[in-house]
Amino acid sequence: MAWGGGMNITNAMLDEYSDERIEVDDRPVLIDPGIYKGHMMNWEKSFNPMFRKYSLVMNFKIRDEVIPGWFNIEPSDSKTTVKAGWKSNFLRMYQGCLDIRLDRRDRISLAPFNNKPLMLEVVSIERDADHKEMAQVNHYSRVKKILKVIDED
Repeated sequence: MAWGGGMNITNAMLDEYSDERIEVDDRPVLIDPGIYKGHMMNWEKSFNPMFRKYSLVMNFKIRDEVIPGWFNIEPSDSKTTVKAGWKSNFLRMYQGCLDIRLDRRDRISLAPFNNKPLMLEVVSIERDADHKEMAQVNHYSRVKKILKVIDED
């Protein structure tokens, strides 16, 4: 008889609830550094407690891989726009690849990247947060910069 007078729980019953079936492969991807054509899949704002900074994380589809890009931004309450400093890499990249001069830095829309082919600069990350060389097996790729929105007109 089982504890408390209930039924016996078997391994077969526990296997029904195994996490192995729903595990998502979020392992970082490594591709050769270079210039690639891709498109933005999604984006989100997040706070990185390790660096105590707000980041914009943009996920890009390049061939069959998902490669992230992350950029420092400033905190804002908007769910549809981001805020960045005038001298930030993100704002300079944004103005450069879209060839526009923004009037404001607190309402930057990512809509110009939606459903558009993009030219992306991909780099390899070979050092950890302490600037120490990582083993080759731990290297991964990230999008450093959006170089251009490709016009299909």
